[in-house]
Amino acid sequence: MTIVTMMERKECVEIDPAQFFQQFNLQADRDMHDLIFDVVEDVARTLGREETEYLKTDYDNLRDSLDSVATLAQKFGLRHLSRVAQDVKLCVDENDLVAVSSTIQQLLGVGEQPLFAIWDMPIHS
Repeated sequence: MTIVTMMERKECVEIDPAQFFQQFNLQADRDMHDLIFDVVEDVARTLGREETEYLKTDYDNLRDSLDSVATLAQKFGLRHLSRVAQDVKLCVDENDLVAVSSTIQQLLGVGEQPLFAIWDMPIHS
């Protein structure tokens, strides 16, 4: 009998709250709840698109999506997400398909956790 242990991957949630809320202060004319919803929705939509592009092996569009999520993540203080998106892009550029497979899975995990953390953040108006 063989025993297989499945390990659950836990990624760290790295959000820079000062940078995150600074972006909202720059857009003070909008409701903060709406802005947070828009950011979470944009990141989630882009990550979903990246997963689809990866599964379709559409690496040209994947590169563009990775640029989008890296820029958005950096702008809102999601530094770890931005770094992993850049790692995936490097693997795509190097045409290292095994590394792309590994890093895209990491990106999806890293991307999911900050979205939940943002959603659960206390909002100070």
